[in-house]
Amino acid sequence: MNDSLQSLGPEGKGTGSNPSAVIELNRILAPVDFSPASSRGLVIAARVAEWFHSKLDLIYVIEPPSLPEWGYAYLEIREANLRKSAEEKLQVFPMECGIDPRLVRSEKIRSGEAEYEICQAAIDERADLIVLASHGLGGFKHALIGSTCERVVRRAPCPVLTVRESTLAKNGIADFAPRRILVTTDFSEASKKAFSYAVALARRFEASLMLVYVVPSHLPTELSHLGIILQEQRILSEAREQLPLFRRSEIDPHIHIETLVLNGNPQYEICKTAATHGTDLIIMSTRGNTGLKRQAIGSVTERVVRHAPCAVLVVREREHGTMDHLLSMP
Repeated sequence: MNDSLQSLGPEGKGTGSNPSAVIELNRILAPVDFSPASSRGLVIAARVAEWFHSKLDLIYVIEPPSLPEWGYAYLEIREANLRKSAEEKLQVFPMECGIDPRLVRSEKIRSGEAEYEICQAAIDERADLIVLASHGLGGFKHALIGSTCERVVRRAPCPVLTVRESTLAKNGIADFAPRRILVTTDFSEASKKAFSYAVALARRFEASLMLVYVVPSHLPTELSHLGIILQEQRILSEAREQLPLFRRSEIDPHIHIETLVLNGNPQYEICKTAATHGTDLIIMSTRGNTGLKRQAIGSVTERVVRHAPCAVLVVREREHGTMDHLLSMP
């Protein structure tokens, strides 16, 4: 989140977004691994496909073993067996999940690192959306190997809808019909990308919208303690004045949106607010920072994906990347 509101300009107005926000979701990529969470995630993908008259592209990725044994001959036999098993399961998996087979456009198997193959498949299939069920790893295991879901969010060439396994099973039913949507902003051009999705989904599902801006509690260390307090108070005051103006200049005025300015750790405040207000969907945009910058400060978006109490839709500032783009990302 930004520490200033300079991008709003002197009158607190942005460049203006298309008030008739329309999103097209013609092709939805649904990675599966045949787990219970994957099954419910596929049902979510199918519901989205039904709502937007889309088609599903299913993908299963055969990942290399973490500790290869018995030489290359063993690896070839292993992959052949996994591929044969996956081909058989993919034929029946949609029906086992209660999905209309007419929604499925293709079923494909790829070999390699899951996050890379998923993102490359999104490019190859010209996917408009990836729907992923996250297992929500935590603690040391998460720190050691990371989360495939978060890595896909970081690299994906298109928007990614992530749903935590715990939230999938909340009501015993997997469905997608959000009634309360929270969309975040930091007043940047990148954050505006989420608005069209938020407005389109709010209209589609007749959902309420909440626009949230978080003033970070950690400001530059060169400021004294008193200076930090005064700086935060100044930014909070400006944000409370400018957020409603920003909302009116960037989003269709006919859409009712509640605005909320918070102060604290951005990912914590976003997740806490979502839980407190019974939010069904969080929508965020990401610049896709990588390398040293991302490692040094982390990604608010990835942390929200990891801890959110509900589904999270991540929209990239720039979509439809290339193989070279994926290779350049760590």
